[in-house]
Amino acid sequence: MSASNIKDILGSRRRMVAAAAWMLVLVAALSAATYAWFSNSRYTNVTPVAHTVSDEGSDLQIGLSANGPWDTTATLAAADKTLYPISTADLSRFWRGTFQNAAGITTDYTDCSARLDDYALTGTLYLKGNDSALNVYLYQGQMSVTSDPQLLAALRLGLVITTQSGTQTHIFTCDDLGNTAGATSRRTTAQDGVVVAGGASGWSYTADPARAISAYSMDGTGDTPTARAGSTPICTLAANEVASVRYVVYMEGCDANCIDEAQARDVVLQLAFAAAKA
Repeated sequence: MSASNIKDILGSRRRMVAAAAWMLVLVAALSAATYAWFSNSRYTNVTPVAHTVSDEGSDLQIGLSANGPWDTTATLAAADKTLYPISTADLSRFWRGTFQNAAGITTDYTDCSARLDDYALTGTLYLKGNDSALNVYLYQGQMSVTSDPQLLAALRLGLVITTQSGTQTHIFTCDDLGNTAGATSRRTTAQDGVVVAGGASGWSYTADPARAISAYSMDGTGDTPTARAGSTPICTLAANEVASVRYVVYMEGCDANCIDEAQARDVVLQLAFAAAKA
């Protein structure tokens, strides 16, 4: 076999490329709470530590600045964090409950968007393509969170991705990353399957927009992800384009699984991205 043929084979094997971000989230409850919404008790302590990794010669790189440096690894800044149950329909405006009736049903909310960092884990990373256009996906096989079904069912992962073609907003449930069969559900809002949205006239309920990670993911567990039938990319990068990815990890307070049983749980949340040539 000629050197040229060997080079072509190796190049073909590297058409599918991946980058992964590991976020270690240590969770410890500080006090008990009643139902999902509570205003006088902290929910969790969170200390995130993250890095990214990709196979050698990868086409997808990651950085902490839009100007680089770029590599297959990066470490996100660690920060002590306390999470509270909040609700959002669009990752733009966030709401916290301010009143529950005697039955434990939340009946009023207030906008807490200006203080989001006090309620959720947020940050920004950047993804950079190479000489070819890339479709970027999540990489479910390298993503993980707690094995505790209650916390797993209550978590949400939000991504706001900005490319030269515009901004895409994704809200994902974390159910695909473990077993939620043992989670306990309890109604804490007047309607089921809703989140809080709002405008100039105040807040209202709207259908929960969260989608399954599996529908936006590639297959595999190592450095060579493969296409998943019917999967939708979270974004597309033009050649050498840089995309900003703002992430929000939060507890969806309107989710019936976001109750006090979700406290006092340890979490290891691993984010992962994969790409294939567009």
